[in-house]
Amino acid sequence: MELIKKLQQKVNFTEREVVIADYILNHCEEVLKMTTRQLANGTYTSATIIVRFVRKLGYQGFNDFKIHLLTDLKENSYQEIEVEKKESLISIVNKVSSLHEKVLLETKNRLSIDDLEKIQQAIKNVDQINIFALDANASIGEYVSHNIMQAGKLSNVYQSIDKILLYEFLIEKSVIIVISRMGKNKNMLKAIQNLRKKGHFVILITSNKDSPFVKNVDVCLLCTYKENIIELRDSLFHTSVSYIFDILISIIIKNNYDTAINLYQLHDQLYEY
Repeated sequence: MELIKKLQQKVNFTEREVVIADYILNHCEEVLKMTTRQLANGTYTSATIIVRFVRKLGYQGFNDFKIHLLTDLKENSYQEIEVEKKESLISIVNKVSSLHEKVLLETKNRLSIDDLEKIQQAIKNVDQINIFALDANASIGEYVSHNIMQAGKLSNVYQSIDKILLYEFLIEKSVIIVISRMGKNKNMLKAIQNLRKKGHFVILITSNKDSPFVKNVDVCLLCTYKENIIELRDSLFHTSVSYIFDILISIIIKNNYDTAINLYQLHDQLYEY
C-alpha cells in the first residue's frame, strides 16, 4: 500500500502533481493499461511531466510505477474485506465468501499448465506420493494423504524433521509434496536437496516465491498468503493450498481412474457396517 499512500498523502506535491495523483487514484485500473502519453492527455500535462512525477515518487520509470500500483491494488482488494469489530453477520458471510473467491482466482492465475503436466508425468511413474509438512501444515497433509490413498497411490505424511532427513535412506523413488508457507527451514532444504539428487520428484507448495526452496525443487506451485490481513491470513493460505491439492488429486484420479473408482466404492462398503 506504499504507493497508494504516497498518492493520497501528497507530501510536497505541486498543484500539477496533485491533479495527476487524484486522476490516478480515481482511475487506477485504467492507468495500468495506459502509456505516459495517454496519462498525460488525461491529466492535461505531458509525458515528460508524468515521467518526472513517477521518478519523484521513487520509481525508475512508468512501467515500474505501474507494477507497484498493481501490487498495491491487489493488497487493497484484500484489505477491503477484512473483518471489523462491529461487523454484522450478513457482512461477515459476504466478506468471507468474497475472500474465498479472490483467493481461488489468484491461485488459479498463478498455476502453469506446463508445471501440471510435469507433475502428471511424475505421478504416473511412482507408487508413492508422500507429504512433508511441519506444524499446522501437517493437518492439511493428513487430509490430502487420505485422498491420495483413496485415489490409488500410497501416501504418508512426514511431520518431523528427523523422519524427513531419514527418508532418503528408506525410500528409493517417490513424488514428494512439500507444504511450507515461507520455505525457510534449513533442515527441510537440506533434505530436499539430497532427495532430488537421488531421483525423487519434489513439488513445493509455498506463498514465498523468493524461498531458497524454489531453486531446489522440480515444480513450485505458488499459493496465497497475505501478511497484512491478520484475522484471516491462515485461512487464506489453507484455502489456496486446498485448491491446489484438489487439482493434484483430480490429476491422480484421472490417470488412475478405474482403481480410484473401485477404491472409493470399497471404502463406502467398508463403512456401511
